[in-house]
Amino acid sequence: MTIEEKYDQDLHGGKEIDGLLRYNGHYRGKEDDGSTTVKFDNGNFYVIEDGKITQHIDGKDEYFINDHIVDAIYKFIDLNPLMSKNYTYSDYNAQDEIDFYTKEKTSATDSRGRLIRLVINRESKNIEISNILIDPSLQHKGFGKKIIREIFIIASKHNYRLFLVQMVPGFYKRMVNRGAEIIEFEEIVEITAATSLEDKK
Repeated sequence: MTIEEKYDQDLHGGKEIDGLLRYNGHYRGKEDDGSTTVKFDNGNFYVIEDGKITQHIDGKDEYFINDHIVDAIYKFIDLNPLMSKNYTYSDYNAQDEIDFYTKEKTSATDSRGRLIRLVINRESKNIEISNILIDPSLQHKGFGKKIIREIFIIASKHNYRLFLVQMVPGFYKRMVNRGAEIIEFEEIVEITAATSLEDKK
């Protein structure tokens, strides 16, 4: 399949809903060099120069690891209605940083709290989680560990290492007890396949 045929498939390959074909949604951007970028809602990305498609990056590619992580967190929230019972969520998604924010539905202000913050180092292939804050009303239900597990699955798929940094002492001890590897005493641990992120019975 040529790159043009792939683009045409993405353009017309939407889902059929009630007998009607839904075209893939997409976002277009204009770059400084005059090229156009197109990203479809299935994740596939294209560069168009002088009317010709010159580049394609598959939506499942490592290049979009930040998008994969954001999608996984939103899916986790959707699968756990308790998390969204009293809160709405928003995100800041950049190539090297992801921030998830929470807002109380009944709050009269626009103030937000942070759910999680990640820094992605693409050169070293490391991901650092520097904040994970579960609201007291949602604590002791394993949500924090489960979100870390979702991120670890994606990190492992693309051969990235996952670290927890800037932890409070209690969380550091719990992670070490669950098999996280100590990288820097009382400061940094690495999540590995040996780390237990399931709730202990």
